Amino acid sequence: MRGPTGARFERSTKALSRRVGAEVLVTTPSDDEVHELSGGATAVWVELRTATRVADLVDHVALAHDVDPSVIASQVEGCLDTLLQLGVVEEVHGFDG
Repeated sequence: MRGPTGARFERSTKALSRRVGAEVLVTTPSDDEVHELSGGATAVWVELRTATRVADLVDHVALAHDVDPSVIASQVEGCLDTLLQLGVVEEVHGFDG
């Protein structure tokens, strides 16, 4: 579902979120459900406050959790795919690279 390698992603302008303790609740106006993010998913959400490339996202989450990026890359990418499917994250167009 993700775009090209250099693509950037960020929170959707339609996304509604609220931090509750260590978790983040996310939804969109068209979604009847509220989704709970915790652990690594919360870390991914925090990093997506600005437009970020997948590689940078993995690096930042790995650094924050003192883990080798290669260990968590597939988990971060899977989380990003899920957030894209939920409509709370979107690909940002118009960056030069």
